Order: sequence, then C-alpha cells, then structure tokens
Amino acid sequence: MSHDSLRARLRHATAPYHARVDACFSVFDLGSVEGYRAFLAAHAAALWPLELGLEAAGVENLLTDWPARRRRGALARDLVRLGMAPPDDGGVVPLRLTDAAECWGALYTLEGSRLGGTVLARRVATAPVLAGCLDYLSHGAGQALWPGFVAQLELAAARLPWPAICVGACAAFEIFDVAAHNTIDSATPHLAGSTS
Repeated sequence: MSHDSLRARLRHATAPYHARVDACFSVFDLGSVEGYRAFLAAHAAALWPLELGLEAAGVENLLTDWPARRRRGALARDLVRLGMAPPDDGGVVPLRLTDAAECWGALYTLEGSRLGGTVLARRVATAPVLAGCLDYLSHGAGQALWPGFVAQLELAAARLPWPAICVGACAAFEIFDVAAHNTIDSATPHLAGSTS
C-alpha cells in the first residue's frame, strides 16, 4: 500500500458514518452553557467505551504514545468544571475489539475526532463562562498528533487485514452516533440549537 492509500480507503469507507456523526453533533449550541454541557456529555458517552475498549485490547502495545493521546482526563476536568460527574470507568461497557486490526480502525476514528477541536474551541470560547472549560477540545494542540498517528497506522497496515480495520473504524463512528442521538433525545429543547 502507498503511504496515503489506507487513509484514503478508510475515509471513503467511513464517509457515510462521518457525515451522520457530523450532522448529529452540529445540533449542539456550543455558545451556551447547556448546549456545551450536552455536547461534552455526548462525547463522554462515546469516549469512555472507546478508550476503555482500546486499553482492554492492549492499545499501548500498538500505539507507542497512547498515554499522551488518552483524553478521558481532559474531558473529566471540563465536565467537573461545568458541574457534571464524569463517567465511572467501572460502570462503562467498553467497546469490544477483537484484534489489532479493529483497534487500528477504532483509533483512526478516535484520533480523527480531535481534528476539529481547535475550530470548536474558538466557538466555545466566545462565551466567557466557558473559556476555562477547553481542556478536551484543546487536548494535543500543537503536537502534530494526527501526522504521528497516520505514520504509525501506515506502518502497521501492511500486515493487517483491511476488512477488520474497516469494522473497527465503523464501530467507533457508530458509538459517537449513538451517543449524540441519545444525548439529543434526552435533552430539553434549549440544550441544542437549530438543525436548519
């Protein structure tokens, strides 16, 4: 495979999932406290099972800098600052990942989810009361984590089965999709902005 081929194949294969997740998360009003609280709650509902599932599957043996990439701590700090309790690790059902290929696929989705953080952080920061609650969205800023991840992914790709990588990536997108829908469904109307 060429350096970009796996990334391109994953981007193509997950495009419908990606579009659906983006549409769901665009509903949250990041300029309001309640909207941002709901947004972070939805991310927590996805992030915890993903990170815990990856750790249970031995992600630290695959991704050499995993501890620097883990975001549960950053998200927990923001939740606490907003008066919310972070998920309890012991009460979360981790995503079940059966092999290294599925882990790399899930990591593709998870690492990709941080890419828009800088843009989103700027939107949140327009509300002064929220400016001190950006640990999650700004996690890894300036560290070139995405290129570093892609380099490690491409090195592993030659010996991993494509179908399993795709399964892991799509499963991770599905967790974000379900988390967003569940949060929106349980939220009162003022938690979200217009979908138009």
